[in-house]
Amino acid sequence: MSPSKTTSKPLNGGQVWLNAATEILSEEGFQALNIPRLCQKLQLTKGSFYHHFKNFATFKQDLLAFWEKDFTQDIFDEIKEVEDPEAQYEMLFNLAFEKDLAVDLAIRSWAQADNQVKDIVSKVDEMRIGILTEMYQKTSDLSQEAARNYAVIDYTGYIGFYSLFPDAPDSWARDLASIQTRSLLADSKMTRGKL
Repeated sequence: MSPSKTTSKPLNGGQVWLNAATEILSEEGFQALNIPRLCQKLQLTKGSFYHHFKNFATFKQDLLAFWEKDFTQDIFDEIKEVEDPEAQYEMLFNLAFEKDLAVDLAIRSWAQADNQVKDIVSKVDEMRIGILTEMYQKTSDLSQEAARNYAVIDYTGYIGFYSLFPDAPDSWARDLASIQTRSLLADSKMTRGKL
């Protein structure tokens, strides 16, 4: 799946604004994200913002497209050439933990208050669950339904952990994720997804 199309200038022209937005989301939450706060953070004028973006709605659309691409599509593009499913999963795992997951959490919070954001979060969740489903199918020779069940358990564990423990050290998160993944993979191979 390709990332959402944007309606403003190419991302590279306004990339500094998008990067600043992800920092604000990570550090202050979506409620703090507005044009005056962006200008203050970058020490630039509103005119500079409007040089790159027609309005805040256009900026938000570009920001969501950037998040989808940077936090999901680019990772999938990088791992798709890896043929061994377990090596592919390990690479996915490592690339995911390189991202600032506070941005993901802030966007998820934003989705509770904004239907446009909610639609993009749902799309990204489906993309992520889809790639995990494929990995479980390849690794354990599961049916589509069984592989999706494992993928959902795996993904909700990842999202749930950071929802409960947003300030957890990465080392703990990696350890728990590794335990969960090994357990799920072992179970999927042993039971083939059948109770």
